[in-house]
Amino acid sequence: MPSKEVTVQKKGGIQNKDAAYLVQRAMRYESEITFEQKFKKINAKSIMGVISLALKEGDKVLISASGNDAEEAIKDISSILESE
Repeated sequence: MPSKEVTVQKKGGIQNKDAAYLVQRAMRYESEITFEQKFKKINAKSIMGVISLALKEGDKVLISASGNDAEEAIKDISSILESE
């Protein structure tokens, strides 16, 4: 299962509208995608899960995916989290 650790670069962290955008992007992929932070692991296709992480600028998140388009999904989602 491919994975990548990323650092949230968005100033002000991931707000509700950003979380909604992340979930929409994750839904484009058939792969199962998860975010892990500290001791919490959530489904990246769950709006409540993404919001519950309360990601702030500088937080580290492990993105993992399994499926046919896992590498592409990780690349896409990580680019969103790493963008300012």
